[in-house]
Amino acid sequence: MNAELPCKVEGAWVPVAASISGKELLVAELRVKYLVLDGHDYSIIDRSNQIVDSGEYLVNDSASPRTMDIVGRDGPNAGRSMLAIFELKNDRLTVCYDLDGPRRPESMQVNEDQLLLSITYERAAGVLS
Repeated sequence: MNAELPCKVEGAWVPVAASISGKELLVAELRVKYLVLDGHDYSIIDRSNQIVDSGEYLVNDSASPRTMDIVGRDGPNAGRSMLAIFELKNDRLTVCYDLDGPRRPESMQVNEDQLLLSITYERAAGVLS
């Protein structure tokens, strides 16, 4: 894995779309107001501006699809590792991971064998500056 994180994924991200195994979710029902990626750390900030989940992440920008390993430190995912894939196009970041198991998704496509959560974020300019 790359030791250095690509700067382009760092920053604050606002969810704009979400689905579980292809079924659309209402973004307003997500607890996520912002996903903050800073160095090797991540934080999820809820709609009351509280950090509700945090930990570390590591990306492999040279894998295809690109991968993200997420390890919870505090909150409901403390001690849990999630193996994700992601796409970054301009200022849109889509992260996809298996809600049930330890397997990394092979693609962003719906897979009957996995309960995939996919969230698309847009960069939140100026949120943390």
